[in-house]
Amino acid sequence: MSDPAYDAMTPEELRAALMQERRLRAELEESVERKSHSLRRANASLVSLARQIDRMVKERTEDLARDRAEAEAESAAKTQFLATMSHEIRTPLNGVLGMASALADTELAERQSQILGVLRESGQLLLNIVDDILDLSKIEEGKLELERLPTDVVALIETVYRQFKPRIEAKGLNFSSIYGEGLAQGPAWVHIDPTRFQQVLTNLLSNAIKFTDTGAIALSSSLVLQHDGELILCVAVRDTGVGLTDAQVERLFQPYMQADASVARSHGGTGLGLAIARQICERMGGTLTCRSHEGDGSEFCATFRAAPAEPVVSSHDPQDENELEVLRAQRWKVLVAEDNRTNRMVLHHILRGYDLDLHWVDNGEEAVKTWRQERPDLVLMDVNMPQLDGVSATSVIRQEEADAQAAPVPIIAVSANALVHQIKSYLASGMTDHVAKPIRKKKLLSAMARALKSRPTLPPVPEEPADKGAARVLSP
Repeated sequence: MSDPAYDAMTPEELRAALMQERRLRAELEESVERKSHSLRRANASLVSLARQIDRMVKERTEDLARDRAEAEAESAAKTQFLATMSHEIRTPLNGVLGMASALADTELAERQSQILGVLRESGQLLLNIVDDILDLSKIEEGKLELERLPTDVVALIETVYRQFKPRIEAKGLNFSSIYGEGLAQGPAWVHIDPTRFQQVLTNLLSNAIKFTDTGAIALSSSLVLQHDGELILCVAVRDTGVGLTDAQVERLFQPYMQADASVARSHGGTGLGLAIARQICERMGGTLTCRSHEGDGSEFCATFRAAPAEPVVSSHDPQDENELEVLRAQRWKVLVAEDNRTNRMVLHHILRGYDLDLHWVDNGEEAVKTWRQERPDLVLMDVNMPQLDGVSATSVIRQEEADAQAAPVPIIAVSANALVHQIKSYLASGMTDHVAKPIRKKKLLSAMARALKSRPTLPPVPEEPADKGAARVLSP
């Protein structure tokens, strides 16, 4: 079909139009080629950039994985170091405090009693420092575990008050305890972690004693019901001590920092207690604050979020005579696996008041062998021992009991390894209970009594006069 526009042209005009069309087509093709070339170059650049990004992402991912592995290794090394240091410090402390406790049970002159008191107090302060370091490590790693137990906070505050009253009055200070809203009428039951609550309160009172030389210390507490049905427990400790500047208050709750960090400071301490106390309060839904003026004393206020709880019938005190009568019910056969000579002496002094049939071994292999031969009623098992450690020895015993379908013997871990994850691993391995070193006599005897309650009691055996009232040691 012809184009009317071309039909009206002369041959010369047609040739000129065709030439123009060819030129425009060539220009268009050249433009398209330029655009295509530009697109190909852009695409090549994008491909190169994509490859570069992939390489950078891969390298960054590898760097992050390497950094994570290094951080995990560093954290594991730190945890292992703290566990090792805890064990190495607790082991000699067990000898110091254990032998001091044994010495306290003997006849002493007044001067000797005073010296012994300083020895025990110093050992306890060192143990508190170790516990503070471990607590801060748990907080930094997010491993601080809290319990929510029905607790009468009035009774708990009264216990702490009675504990500190002699110390405060011995320093010539007045000490008062004031119960405010929710607590003035008597017992008040809430769900809270009683151990951590007491730890915070103890820390605040200890600081008040340390920095107050004249005047008074006041402990006030209240329990306020919130609109959401929960409770806010508040305890405040007010003192008339040296007080703090604003700058000192700002760094007071920072780990490793102290209000007075100079070499000439007149008060000791690690600078960890208040940082730990605030972290505990915050983990329990509250906080810890300080109001202070230099030369005009200080007031620390700790708050905790709690829930109402039903009253609980009080259990026997661990040292209740009825409970400890379990240890005297018969001549129990007790296997003691402990390789440290000092720790053996401590255990011997703790158990000497009970007529027990004690079998002593110093490694895990001997513990398993003696268990097979003697079938004891109870095993006190150290963890770090040569040849076969306490956890491995427990596993062997539990496996043989399962194979023989025999009732499991109670095995109490008595160890200087006292970190949360270590205790969990011991219980998971089949151990019945755990008592940390330095050994507290009440805790050990209570754990033994609980374990032996489930054991069958034999008819009374006439006591041998030579061994009456003493633990019988069958092997040194």
